[in-house]
Amino acid sequence: MSNFTHYSEHVGAGAGRWFKSTIFLSPNMLVGMDCLEPGQAQASHSHAGRDKLYYVVEGEGEFTVAGETRRLGPGGLAWAPADMAHGVVNVGPGRLTLLIAMAPEPK
Repeated sequence: MSNFTHYSEHVGAGAGRWFKSTIFLSPNMLVGMDCLEPGQAQASHSHAGRDKLYYVVEGEGEFTVAGETRRLGPGGLAWAPADMAHGVVNVGPGRLTLLIAMAPEPK
């Protein structure tokens, strides 16, 4: 397994549901890509005992964390501490591509 990659190797589309791929996985952390087509959403959810970070690579999304909503574009960051409700909706005209990280790794 290489320790290097480019995000574009992990981007895709899902019919009806957003696309996700895993870039790196260890017992300590998960790194992946989430891709949402226009109008697709990740419903509000939380991760027991796990922090989550979203980094916007491409597109525009509306992120909600603990009841606060922000619109973010490329370079934007949103994070949800463990057990905190969070979700995202693609509000832009193109694909929303997100680099995500969770720690520790979800089992």
